[in-house]
Amino acid sequence: MTAAQNKKYWQMWGRVRKALTELGDFSKADADAERHAIHFDALGQQKSSKDLKNADIDRIFDAFSKILVLLDGPGDHDRAARQPVARLIWAIDQLGLDEPYIQAICLDSEFKTSAWRALDERQLTRFRYTLTRASRALKKA
Repeated sequence: MTAAQNKKYWQMWGRVRKALTELGDFSKADADAERHAIHFDALGQQKSSKDLKNADIDRIFDAFSKILVLLDGPGDHDRAARQPVARLIWAIDQLGLDEPYIQAICLDSEFKTSAWRALDERQLTRFRYTLTRASRALKKA
């Protein structure tokens, strides 16, 4: 976890803890135990905040955001929930492929659309693998 991610993690957790203690009738100790449960639910395993990778952080922030909606109402938390999609779009952009080429591949693929940025996380993950293979093939040629 980067220093900025660590800072955001603890800021979000502080707000989640406040939401749990003020709205959820949790004691502070119960709220701290809940943080470990949130990690387990989001990741499928117990993992220290010090060992989180980008995908883990996205899942944890999404789980935190779902709790914070109770405190703040909807708003910026929707952006946090889209973070994995934003990372995938960024990764595709970093392949260095021309936009018309990417659109053509998406249109000819199982997705049958040129609007590749509108794909969901699962679809974008698969599409990124396809584009990575295409990018490597172009570099070899």
